[in-house]
Amino acid sequence: MAIPMGPGNTEKQLQMMMDLGSTVLTATSSYALMLAEEINKRGIRDKIKLKKGVFGSERWSDKMRTYIQRELGIELYDIYGLTEIYGPGIGINCTGQPGMHYWDDYIYIEIIDPKTGKQVPDGEEGEIVITTLVKEGAPLLRFRTHDISRIIPEECPCGSKYPRLDIIKGRSDDMFKVHGVNMFPSQVEEILGMVDGVSSEYNINIAHDDEKNRDIIMVTAEAEGRVNFEKTAAEIKGLFKSRMSVTPKVTIVPVGTLPRTEKKAKRIIDHREL
Repeated sequence: MAIPMGPGNTEKQLQMMMDLGSTVLTATSSYALMLAEEINKRGIRDKIKLKKGVFGSERWSDKMRTYIQRELGIELYDIYGLTEIYGPGIGINCTGQPGMHYWDDYIYIEIIDPKTGKQVPDGEEGEIVITTLVKEGAPLLRFRTHDISRIIPEECPCGSKYPRLDIIKGRSDDMFKVHGVNMFPSQVEEILGMVDGVSSEYNINIAHDDEKNRDIIMVTAEAEGRVNFEKTAAEIKGLFKSRMSVTPKVTIVPVGTLPRTEKKAKRIIDHREL
């Protein structure tokens, strides 16, 4: 039985999960994180019967994935879908295997270089372009999704012959530029993932200092109370400088400080006049 709750009203969500013994949760990863933290805070994990989680609609970091899996004690599945195509469910990974099988009898997928528009070989990253094969109401030819991924060329160990997309790394329009350096949220998440005690939650504010005529990037990240916040900030600052040639101002706050969302998380806030 499906329980069509929709996002929001966390109190009601948790009560329904306990009352009806829900075993599968489908949501954005941001909302799954919020539910995991709330279940932890209330000490009701023994009353939650979840076994699997099917999450999509946004990119999520390895740290977020590990936290949700550990705190909810569930199997995780990546799902792919677009409203413009057939909605959610045009691709999903199999148990324990990376990459999402997509249904190539319903859609034809190409990976292109987002700058040139030319197709790249299987295995190389680029923008996902989709053509619908059986859709009649609003068929689409070479629809540019802006999602960045790659087609995994190797056959899946599960034995399925359906081709696989790798996890969504981000969007071509997610890129932001500071001091002439092009950056993606996935690069920020990779840096934060290298630092002990730092959670998956962060935000970035970009502004322009008119007096000095230069851009300023401010990174706020959460960390566990066991680590030294000052040293952690210095480590993140050093990693940004060495890996991305940008030196941000870094603020470390306790886990749970940054706002959570029931929808897609907005992590990059650009205050510059465009």
